[in-house]
Amino acid sequence: MASVVLSEAEKLYIVHGIQEDLRVDGRGCEDYRCAEVETDVVSNTSGSARVKLGHTDILVGVKAEMGTPKLEKPDEGYLEFFVDWLL
Repeated sequence: MASVVLSEAEKLYIVHGIQEDLRVDGRGCEDYRCAEVETDVVSNTSGSARVKLGHTDILVGVKAEMGTPKLEKPDEGYLEFFVDWLL
């Protein structure tokens, strides 16, 4: 795991937030954000889901199909995948 270096001011900010039961967004330390999950939201996929958590909105679609192996490796299968995202 990568190590993170924090300044003394950042450490103090985190400690005070915990002591005062407060996060940057105003929630308490034990408050959670509502999550919404929908499935089969994209019609031209083998499977899809949409997850909303706070202001984060994620849409995932998966397509799967059987194919023939490549000629140079007739006894091996292969997997292709593509990733698109919008910020």
